[in-house]
Formats: sequence, C-alpha cells, structure tokens
Amino acid sequence: MMVEKGKPSAEKGRVRFILINLIRLLLVLAFIGAFFNNRKLVLFISIIAIIITFLPKILKDFFDIELPAQFEVIIILFIYGTLFFGKVRGFYAEFWWWSIMFSIASAIALGFVGIAVMYSLYKRDRIHGSPFVIAFFSFCFAVAVGTIWELFEFSLDSLFGFNLQATGNLMVDLISNMTGALAVSFIGYFYIKDGKIGVVSKVISRFVEKNPKIFGVVGDPGEGVLNLINKGEGDKLEFKSTLRTNLHTNQMDRKIEHSALKTITAYLNSDGGTLLIGVNDNRELVGIDKDNFPSNDKLSLHFTNLIKSHIGHEYLPFIRFEIVKVKDKDVLKVDCRDCDKHVFLKIDGNEEFYIRNGPSSARLEGSALVDYIRNKFGRGL
Repeated sequence: MMVEKGKPSAEKGRVRFILINLIRLLLVLAFIGAFFNNRKLVLFISIIAIIITFLPKILKDFFDIELPAQFEVIIILFIYGTLFFGKVRGFYAEFWWWSIMFSIASAIALGFVGIAVMYSLYKRDRIHGSPFVIAFFSFCFAVAVGTIWELFEFSLDSLFGFNLQATGNLMVDLISNMTGALAVSFIGYFYIKDGKIGVVSKVISRFVEKNPKIFGVVGDPGEGVLNLINKGEGDKLEFKSTLRTNLHTNQMDRKIEHSALKTITAYLNSDGGTLLIGVNDNRELVGIDKDNFPSNDKLSLHFTNLIKSHIGHEYLPFIRFEIVKVKDKDVLKVDCRDCDKHVFLKIDGNEEFYIRNGPSSARLEGSALVDYIRNKFGRGL
C-alpha cells in the first residue's frame, strides 16, 4: 500500500523533471541560433531564461529554501509566457492582450509572495497589524517589484539598444500590474481575516511547511510540538523536563540550567536544532510548571537573561523561543540556528565549548577544540 501511495508523487516528479529539462534544451537551441544569427535580444533572454529554470535548485542548495511544485510551474510559465513567447516569438506585437495578461499574472504571483511573508510573521506574532494593513503591504510589494521590472526593461533598452518595451505601453503595464496586485490583496485580506481561502491556504502552507527555518510553523503550534515529540530525540532535537528545577529534590539547581544552556551552545556551534523544555526523555509532557515561575513572562525574562549572561546577548538573533500550549501543558520551545562564529558557554568564570554528537552534546577541549573551530569556522582561536 505504501508503494502504491508513492506512485503519483514519483510520477509527478518524473513529469516535472522531463518538462524542465525539455524547456532547458529548447532554450539552449534558441541560444545557439541567436548566437550564430547575431540576435542580441534573443541571446540575452535565453541566458536569463536558462538561469531562471535553475532557480529552485539554487534556492535549495545555497539558501535551503524549497519551492513547492506549484511555484516551479509558475516559473516555467513566466519564462515561456513573458520572456520567450512574448519577447522572442513576438507575441506582444501579435496579440494586444498578451502583455496585459502577463502583467496581471506576475503581479498576482508577487502578491502571493507578499501575503506569504506577512502572514507567516503575523501567525508567529512577529508583527501586530490588522488584516487590512497586511493586505495593503502585499499590494505595495507587488506594485513596487512590478515597477522595478519595468525600469529594468527600460534600462536594458537604453544601455544595449534592445526593444523590450517597444511593443508595450508603460502606463497600461503599470495599471495591469496594479490590478493583479489589488486582486491578491483583496483575497489576502479575507484569508488573514478568517483563513478560509482554500487555494491560497494550500500554496502558502505547503511553502511554509517546506521551509520551517524561514517561516516557522503555520497553524496550531501545539500540534507542531507534538509532531516533534513523536519523532523523538536526535542530533537536532532534545528534550528537557525542566529549565531550573531538579525533579528529585524539587529545588532549583544550576546544573539543570547548565544542561539546557549546554544544548543551546552545541546547536549554535553545529547545525542548529530545537530544544523542548517541559518534555521528559520518555516523550511525556511534563510542562514548565515545576519551575515555579510566577508567570510565563517571568520565565521568558529569566531565560533571556540566562542567554545574555552565559552565552552572550550578541547571539540572541540566532535563538528564537516561545512558550507553546500543548494539550494542558506549557512547553518552552527553543529553536537555534547554526552560528557563523564559535560560541562558548561561560560558567563560573570558565569557558566551555560544546558541539552536537548524535543525540547529545559533547564538550571539546585542547587540540580537538582548535581543529573543530578551524574546520567549521575557517579560523583558529
């Protein structure tokens, strides 16, 4: 049964692979023909189009950003619609509506990008604005990028003598761009307001789920934490029952705090990871009640001060934490990004260096420490 379920996905992957490489082949042939016929515009557009077909792979390999299949299809349609057929095949001149259609389509795509960014920040409480403000931002974003594109075409015409805008009308293109942006912002307003726009929801959610480092979890954060707990501990996930309380003595214990800080430091020095405080080694929800803070705000302040005092305030941008309600328990979720500088844990006047070694944090000293820093960060102590 599992094999049968995987067939449609594998089939779609093969179709997409064949389609993209067929388009690349056609673009290469167009490049060769333009080179021998001295058609500078076709030559330039073919190069740009070939580069764009590799955009999903470039984003994945260099920036760890994974685009959904829908986004790849949009990129392919953009290449052939506005660049190749429009500019090279002369569709802009032959069909008066071609330029308008793709100006609106590109504005809609850009509007979706603006909505996705703002919505993810809104859901994570990184911004506090009304649905109208968020929708208005997506409108401004799409119009701004569309205008920059028109200026880009104008600059190429002026500098290299191309005729990118010869068959179009600047004012018509700008109005079309604003129309598409307005349509998306209108949809986005109701999406942010009640979350019931199915198509937008699926596309944005799939993109966010594929790139958790950028957007975090959309939806119920508690469900996201439960999913992590079900996965179990590993090199990028660790559980701690409490932040500062020894459950055997029910007393505050600095060794417990040291254990959490050690894990965070190891994540910063390795490839990042997530620490869940309020979950024991048996994947059972314990909650942070045992730490006996008067409120969650006090816990957050205490945790921030721990980071500042023992790791350093300059590393706070690499650490994102939040208190998540999971069933009837509060869990402190700490997400760490890998740091571009070696990080030491400062305890009682001493400095300790940790890295992840499987599901645990290992301390490095001496030559092993020097070699790791040199290999990982490209410099010595």
